[in-house]
Amino acid sequence: MKIKKNKIIITGGYLKSRVVKTINHPLIKPTTNFSRQILFNWLGQTIINANCLDCFAGSGVLSFEAISRNARYITMLENNFFIFKQLLYNTSVLSIGVANIIYTNALKWLNNTKEIFDIVFIDPPFKSNLIDKTISIISRKKILSNFSLIYIESKITTYIDTPKVWVLHKQKLTKNVAYRLYYRKPI
Repeated sequence: MKIKKNKIIITGGYLKSRVVKTINHPLIKPTTNFSRQILFNWLGQTIINANCLDCFAGSGVLSFEAISRNARYITMLENNFFIFKQLLYNTSVLSIGVANIIYTNALKWLNNTKEIFDIVFIDPPFKSNLIDKTISIISRKKILSNFSLIYIESKITTYIDTPKVWVLHKQKLTKNVAYRLYYRKPI
């Protein structure tokens, strides 16, 4: 099977201008360059030495941007085998040794993990109903560190019900997409 590849450019950090190749797949909708720059400006210095989780890795570009900007470690979850293989390829080409790419169902994995994360990216396929389920599991499992940050990318029309301890910190709304960054208040 011949798979068409798309290219994404990393926008900042030590991997800036490096190319990430993605397969052309309807489940992959990479966060735009402009939106990634906004997100990582929001994150600022908090990304440095952060333990990050990318719940629905897709192209992996959010993870690669985080690593490029000195995140300590990234765990990438992906349940499509072809997309997973492309993530492994890109990690190898970019010589990233601080990533754990897991071929799994994100909800099942979240239900079983005992890891603690400083920054979590929640950007599932827009046609799924995975945001609320993901938030529920993350909240129940207590996998967030004190003052952790949670990034959620969704259709503008998606209602997001977050726990009371998640405070909307930053938000950008476009015609079709909502970009939201929450911080978790310590309990």
